[in-house]
Amino acid sequence: MYAVILAGGSGTRLRPLRGTEEPVAFQALPDGRTLLQHTCARLARLVDPMDVVVVANRRHGQLVRDQLPDARIVTQPMNRGTATALALAIVSVERAADETMVVLTADHEVEREDILKEAIAAADGQIVGGALGIERPLVAFAVRPTKADRELTYIQPSFDGGQRIAGQRVYRVNAVEPKPDTNRTRQLYESGTTYWASGIYLWQRAAIADAVQRYTPLFPLVGPAYRSELALRAAYDRLQPVSIEEGVLAGAARDGVVLTVPLEVGWSERGA
Repeated sequence: MYAVILAGGSGTRLRPLRGTEEPVAFQALPDGRTLLQHTCARLARLVDPMDVVVVANRRHGQLVRDQLPDARIVTQPMNRGTATALALAIVSVERAADETMVVLTADHEVEREDILKEAIAAADGQIVGGALGIERPLVAFAVRPTKADRELTYIQPSFDGGQRIAGQRVYRVNAVEPKPDTNRTRQLYESGTTYWASGIYLWQRAAIADAVQRYTPLFPLVGPAYRSELALRAAYDRLQPVSIEEGVLAGAARDGVVLTVPLEVGWSERGA
């Protein structure tokens, strides 16, 4: 298993705080470590530090190197959303097709990291290779909504046919709705039957590569350009920002290949 940490994929969630130039993911917390370092440490004993890939804006590459000296750094010329950052990581870093990729976002906090690690290990062992009749599922870890927040993505699971696998509740996903309008957000929240996408995902490399190819136009633009800064900048100039949830998971859920694992881990989005 290897990890992809998105440290600047959206352009909104990683905005600076307190007037500083560095995005929140790179700013020191009271314990002296940054959110980026906490995110990487969250993977301890699951992923070797040298198997961590961080996607960041080019101007933050040295910050990433200073904070995670063992990580592989992939830089992008500007923010074009988490789906674009993920596509760049896929084309830039060669791994085995059936290897598990865990994706995390650098501006999130998790209080119960032990529960998250257990869930990731269980999903890697018994879910990403096939579960609930899906051969190569895209697995989204979800959390319970605490308010009607229209800036987040809502996951609608199918509670019929859910299973407990390796101690984890696992459900097929009926729909993924990124940033619904105000009325729809209220409906989803008040239904009590939806979750928030946590920005933590698990899938085989080939499965997510196939999904990016199927649901987005990213590979034909990013793939031929990633080795050249000038070409990549030109490709990014042609792209509109798109998130993983909007660009990939919404379509994949309609096609019935997304699973969700709900967690109670004390999740919050620090950069929001």
